[in-house]
Amino acid sequence: MNYSFANRIETLTGSVLRENAKKRQTNTQLISFAYGYPSVQAFPMETLGKISEKLYTKIDPETFLQYGATEGDGRLRQLIAARLRNTVDIQVKEDPLIVSGSTQAIDLVIKTLCNEGDIVLCEAQTFSGAVNAIKSYGAIPKAIPFDVEEQSMDLAYLEKTLAQDHEHKIKLIYVIPTFQNPLGTSMPLERRQALYALACQYDVLILEDDPYGDLLYTGKAIPKIKSLDDEERVIYAGSFSKILAPSTRLGFIVAPTPIFDKLVLVKQTTDSHTNFYWQVMLAEFMQYYAFEAHVETLKQLYARQAKLMMSGLQACPSDLLTVIEPTGGYFICCHLTEQVDPLRFYDYLETHGLAIIHGNIMSVSGKGYDRYFRLNFTKPSPKEIQQGCRIIQNALIDASVYTQPVSV
Repeated sequence: MNYSFANRIETLTGSVLRENAKKRQTNTQLISFAYGYPSVQAFPMETLGKISEKLYTKIDPETFLQYGATEGDGRLRQLIAARLRNTVDIQVKEDPLIVSGSTQAIDLVIKTLCNEGDIVLCEAQTFSGAVNAIKSYGAIPKAIPFDVEEQSMDLAYLEKTLAQDHEHKIKLIYVIPTFQNPLGTSMPLERRQALYALACQYDVLILEDDPYGDLLYTGKAIPKIKSLDDEERVIYAGSFSKILAPSTRLGFIVAPTPIFDKLVLVKQTTDSHTNFYWQVMLAEFMQYYAFEAHVETLKQLYARQAKLMMSGLQACPSDLLTVIEPTGGYFICCHLTEQVDPLRFYDYLETHGLAIIHGNIMSVSGKGYDRYFRLNFTKPSPKEIQQGCRIIQNALIDASVYTQPVSV
């Protein structure tokens, strides 16, 4: 039989990130710096066990095993709204919509706002799941060059792009300003202000994706773009995957009321509501247990991991590798200099059992970033971090143009 698929499916490709995860499960000898996973040590097992026991022995099962409101558990929504007001100065006017992770948040926003042929502006290197979500609805992801030194998309290029949009096809600017994935950078406040000003000037919306924002290790927190939003044009997406557990699939969206209402309708056609068991679990955690202390523990754990990986990478020859040092989040991004043969370098890593994420995977165009690669420091053990960094050092030397034999 010949199967006919919707046009929107034709541009989609399988997730290399998911394939890498499956490969790691079948090859336990492989060291993976490719995951965007938390450490198993990060899971608050004792607290979750206590809460779960309480639910099954003292709480009415109707509240967590029955169907619930699409918007989410009312108590959890209020707790998240209060947390946003207290921790990042986001003045929530409409309690957040609880969604199945920030990935669903992106999907719902694109589905709600974009028609086929509409354009979503993105940082040139960005979350591949967002790029696929954009494509899946027939919209077009358009890359805006990224200035690594400024830790920001090129705002002059962005303004030129917005000014040339005479057909008003640009519906949205998708951005990860805090601990960017894959670069690990954080957009300075003045750049956030300038980005927001451009969105106001050219009347476009911003989707601020912030799955890593709680995990600051050094320096001071930079205000969210949403906290600057006095025109109600920023949609803010957050996640508990990185500070509770990914399998809970708990995320949230803060949006202007007219957009919020449409998002609820779209979510009703998608999955009715997010897992209520885990919503109630999280609400109990936030209300009756030391949730913020738990987050602080994660920050201390991951800060040590990040420092260890940076130490290993800084031991590499600086004329062969440059490293973008993050102040938080999950990732460290590296760049091979012109003195390194990228193909030989990546072949060496694969042969010696180290998995990383190639820059082309995390780019809008899928090409042009052969010399970039992303490393995760939260999932591997300290021993794996040290071993993996040694493999990278050896790979650099092996792939250096100075050490390769010259053919005659």
